[in-house]
Amino acid sequence: MSPAALLRRLTAVLPFLPLWRALWWARLGALRPARLRAPTPWGRGVCILIPESGTPDLLAVTLQHAVAALAEIDEPGEIIVLVNGAPAGDYAALQQQFPAVHWHFEPRALGFNGAVEAGLTWVGQPAVYLLNSDMRLAPAALRHLLPLRMPQVFALASQIFFPPAAPRREETGWSDYYTQGGRSYTYEREPPPTRLARGTLYASGGSSLFQTRLLREYVRDSRAYSPFYWEDADWGVRAWAEGLECLFVPDSHAVHEHRGTIKRRYALEEIERIVDRNGLLFELRQHLSWLDGLRALIHLSGRPLATRRELASTEVVRGIARVRRQSMARQREGFRFDTLRYRYVARGFDPRKPVVLWVTPFAVLPPAHGGARRIVELARRLADHVNLVLLSDEQVSYDERVADFAVFSAVHLVQGRRDRHGHTTLDLPTRLQEHAPPPLRRQLVELQRQYGVALVQVEFMEAARLVEERLAGIPFVASLHDVYLDGGSGDAAQRALLQRYSSVIACSAEDAASLGELGHCLVPNGATDRFDGASVSPAEGPILFMGPFRYQPNFDGIVAFLDACWPAIRAACPWATLTVLAGREALQTRFRHPTLQQPGVTVISDFIDPAPALEACVFTLNPQRDIRGSALKVAESLLARRVCLCTREGARGFGSLQGEALLVADDWPALTQAAITLLQDVGQRRRREASAVLDRHTLSWDGQAALLLAEYRRLLPAFFDQQADA
Repeated sequence: MSPAALLRRLTAVLPFLPLWRALWWARLGALRPARLRAPTPWGRGVCILIPESGTPDLLAVTLQHAVAALAEIDEPGEIIVLVNGAPAGDYAALQQQFPAVHWHFEPRALGFNGAVEAGLTWVGQPAVYLLNSDMRLAPAALRHLLPLRMPQVFALASQIFFPPAAPRREETGWSDYYTQGGRSYTYEREPPPTRLARGTLYASGGSSLFQTRLLREYVRDSRAYSPFYWEDADWGVRAWAEGLECLFVPDSHAVHEHRGTIKRRYALEEIERIVDRNGLLFELRQHLSWLDGLRALIHLSGRPLATRRELASTEVVRGIARVRRQSMARQREGFRFDTLRYRYVARGFDPRKPVVLWVTPFAVLPPAHGGARRIVELARRLADHVNLVLLSDEQVSYDERVADFAVFSAVHLVQGRRDRHGHTTLDLPTRLQEHAPPPLRRQLVELQRQYGVALVQVEFMEAARLVEERLAGIPFVASLHDVYLDGGSGDAAQRALLQRYSSVIACSAEDAASLGELGHCLVPNGATDRFDGASVSPAEGPILFMGPFRYQPNFDGIVAFLDACWPAIRAACPWATLTVLAGREALQTRFRHPTLQQPGVTVISDFIDPAPALEACVFTLNPQRDIRGSALKVAESLLARRVCLCTREGARGFGSLQGEALLVADDWPALTQAAITLLQDVGQRRRREASAVLDRHTLSWDGQAALLLAEYRRLLPAFFDQQADA
């Protein structure tokens, strides 16, 4: 840019000095904590509000669908049509056809924001569904939204479809944004094949349900966007910045005919100018990119004169300063608008039940390792007693199509830890640091406030430092899948950390004994009881090792077994085969051990349901050494009516079992001989596997979940006493 051109730009900037001061005021104000809204219940009752301007032909069909959708819900309901900028006489026939609809007429064209603001003055219900006149609701559209009217939710967006003949799907209802050249741009994502509600940047003003009270406030404060475009994006981002949520609900459907009225009232050049102006206004208010200070003013100086005048008005500048301060404060505290899509909601929150937040540094869905299986199985059995929320690191490892998402009321994912592979090779102090990364810490603090959390349970010792983010009065429980106390020099630091917890949970009696004076309870590992439906083991079939290599002792144990035992087993039983459920980590170079290439050995690197593999195997194997906690693969085997052949360490946590289905060997020769006997003597093997029936209750997840729930009752007596009284 030449000096003369730069001078002209700077001269054009001078009228915007008040805006420049407002941007710096927002920056300084953002150093104070963000002001978060207290979540408030919605209440019962829904109004459908339709801003309408000159499309009575479209409106007739829209009203038919709206009436049908309202009839599907068992709550007070009403429909309001706010006609603006069109003759009342054009709607006489529709008024006769739909006498229950409330009709209001404004002679002037108010624009979208103005029409919504005018219509809201007539709304008498606590929830309002904004519906474009060219949008057709599915019969169940409202019914799928109502269960998700949680106090912290501002808006619920329906999924938008287009008629079959439409050339392409231009909208979906699931919104996001990207930044480029100092500007933010919104777009709509293609929803994946899942029924889970998801976080969305904003809810469309043409097909979404809003809290009426909050919407009135946001609409009044978005008049600067008049006459159209970007106002609903501003509502949604403001709600997120104030601690509320906007959710996309894929089960709620609406079809868009896509015949707007804007082009009949405005020239194309003016439409483009307003869209550009409002996009710039949105960026100035919300600060989602690097556009700031002098750069913002230089950017503005290149806009048309009308845009510069409109954005420099005193009222607009004040709004920019106020909204921008809040958004910047939230972002300074760690809130990220680009991660909203990783919030999942499977069910509504029951206000009669406490909110319990489980935090894990490892991905647990799909449950591809023993710790994940423990979390999911206990969650499935506690979901009817508490509102269970999952916060997890390792977002990139999740598969959102997994049905087990639905066992949680809500799931929040972050990607915070840098090391994902080989974490067990780090020493414990390093793991304690790495597994409590800033993104996980920030989200933990936010969710404690947002959901009014009654109790936090931190999974795995590696994440124990998350107790440092405990808000006053909230009990924290450490769920230790492994206890690393061993009498060494590191014990003092671990004990000091665990003493900050309200309770510590161990999953084996051996681990519990090492906790000493620390307040703790025992919740052993278990399994799903498949005994009644299981057949006896086949005469011939594979030996099964359910040992994901993600857990290093699984890899070390199977390699040692194959070196020490497998050649002799194959010599005695040439038909013997071994299947290893190793998980996706088996694809890593460091796990491609030559021992795993021996004849008869099959390593499966995909995550699969272990039930069919258990049914097909002759017995299971657990050759682990030097482990803590307990191996739930033992319980899974016995309750699937299969003998489990273990090392002494591999049987940790299950030493008190009564039957003969758990076969323990003290050394590799003894384990080799036991394996050969089980392969050759089918009758003895089947007699052993039948004895697992003696320990079914001890081994089942139902019994373990009852123990955990009893600990919650001890820690939260007020919540559970209130439930009992109700």
